[in-house]
Amino acid sequence: MHTGSAFPRFTTRVARRWLVGRRQPWVFERPDPGWRPPPLEQTSLYLHVPFCRNSCPYCPYLKYQYDEQLVGPYTDAAIAEIDWWAAASGPALLSSIYIGGGTPTVAFDAVRRVLEHLRNRFCIGGDIGIEANPSDVDAATVQALKRAGVNLVSLGVQSFQREHLGLLGRRYPPEAADRALEALVGGGFGTVNVDLMFALPGQTRDDVIADLERAAQLGASQITAYPLFTFPYSPVGRHLRIASVRLPNLRARREQYRALREWCAANGFEPVSVWGFRKGDTPRYSSVTRDRYIGIGPGAGSHLPDGFTLNTFDFEAWTGAVSGGEPPIALRLPFTESMSGWWWLYWRLYETRIGDGAMEAALGSGAGKARLLLDAARRLGLAVRRGDGWELTEPGAYWIHLAQNYFALDYVNAIWTKARGEPWPDRVAI
Repeated sequence: MHTGSAFPRFTTRVARRWLVGRRQPWVFERPDPGWRPPPLEQTSLYLHVPFCRNSCPYCPYLKYQYDEQLVGPYTDAAIAEIDWWAAASGPALLSSIYIGGGTPTVAFDAVRRVLEHLRNRFCIGGDIGIEANPSDVDAATVQALKRAGVNLVSLGVQSFQREHLGLLGRRYPPEAADRALEALVGGGFGTVNVDLMFALPGQTRDDVIADLERAAQLGASQITAYPLFTFPYSPVGRHLRIASVRLPNLRARREQYRALREWCAANGFEPVSVWGFRKGDTPRYSSVTRDRYIGIGPGAGSHLPDGFTLNTFDFEAWTGAVSGGEPPIALRLPFTESMSGWWWLYWRLYETRIGDGAMEAALGSGAGKARLLLDAARRLGLAVRRGDGWELTEPGAYWIHLAQNYFALDYVNAIWTKARGEPWPDRVAI
């Protein structure tokens, strides 16, 4: 059983029983030896590059200290995993590629080789996005990204203020973030997103607005602002205790989220998700809202038509499996048709907009329940009817973010805690 409080567990059990019924299993297990993914005509792809030079204590994702000797084995294993997926599911059209980590730009030669191999085994027909760290971006990085076909970049600034960078364990001065953002904006990318954090210990409303204004002044075409998440297995809790600081309460988080939404509305940044705000009609940068995707790399997940899979988190187990021609998938949760529809709706809520026609197609007979929920949200002031669909209001977006923090991340914590402790777990109940 996962480690969250009793109330989220009970509430979640009741809600999911009403939404998807009794047939949907809620246990991740080792896939059967003969299991293979279904054929895919079109999907997205996520490439996880787990290396970092600086391990930030707030980051919950699988990462390893950068070691040049690990880059070669990683590259060979990623290429081998691509070959396994291409053989198992067919040469699908990749509608988008997202490269995250870790810090992908610290091992960009590996990324370049993997992208070249992807072009040989799949059809690439969409955007290629990548995460970058300010301390790793210079003119040469910009040119390398452009040559590799990357057209969307997200810069993990988190804050332009020295005291907040220090709290987060970021080892570069604010000027480095300025220079990196200026270089990317001048590089001619379709979108340059800036990641910022709010509700940091000691952070004020004015601090949040100052960071937003600096990102806009330097030319960011999208801003993604999110609060500090605290996973029990991550080192952030210990880090904050050492620093003798406390996370802001819900009132401060609420005030800061309202302030950043108001600033974005006043400055031409339209919401494209709960966290993301885009200026103009540049391509939307998103790391999480793809309907289907293949995950490559240690700890990478895949969302397939028949369920969700998770690769082993252990680097040696991952490289050993794929080099031997075996799938590196440690855990799998099969989806019923009903579950697939509700999974779709969850991410549309995250995007803050739901079209009636698309909802009917995704949920089928379950669309009636969805309409009941959305109408209840409307009565509470959390959603409004907009044309032929629904749109979350600012309070609705805030409460979705809070629900994610207390419910969805509780699931993630349970799964990742187990996966980090064992290369091949037998099962994880959620």
